[in-house]
Amino acid sequence: MAARFKLGSYETVRDDPLGRSHVGFFPRMTEEEAWDAGRGVWRMSAGKAAREKFALIVGEGVVRAVGQVTGFAVHGDRIELQGHVLGEGHPVRDAYLGKPDPVGTGSQNPVGYCDLPEEKQFILSPCHCGCGLDTDRDFLPGHDVRAMQARVRQHFGGSPLKFIQWVDDQLAGPAPKEEGQEQ
Repeated sequence: MAARFKLGSYETVRDDPLGRSHVGFFPRMTEEEAWDAGRGVWRMSAGKAAREKFALIVGEGVVRAVGQVTGFAVHGDRIELQGHVLGEGHPVRDAYLGKPDPVGTGSQNPVGYCDLPEEKQFILSPCHCGCGLDTDRDFLPGHDVRAMQARVRQHFGGSPLKFIQWVDDQLAGPAPKEEGQEQ
């Protein structure tokens, strides 16, 4: 699934979380300018932001930039996408750049989502548990637990308690030095 962001009219802004002096669409903007204007900040769930691979930036009903999403940052109740503009020859970019907005919901909400046939080949990757199956997330449902259990068996003699104690020790960091001890 791809996220679509509709740009409003060009306007100057103050105190933008991304340090921009202006946001919105203006005629003759470059793809990079459209990406910069459209990558944030938006009201959307972090869960959805984490699953998106591509973003379409729309101005005046036309796709002005297509970007690959590599991460996101949270700014209060809003999300900033991180990534880059796709280059010429990328199938998702070539299919949508300069074309009408593919999210035809009629909604006034500037954030929308759509399945793009061209993105399917980029969405699936091997499950990180090592099962050999493909997924659109880090793990297939339940496979994260399977991977953790395998590591508990391999490194902690099958004892979840030993694993939890080890995690707690790692998070606690080095023990504070008592007064009079060498640093």
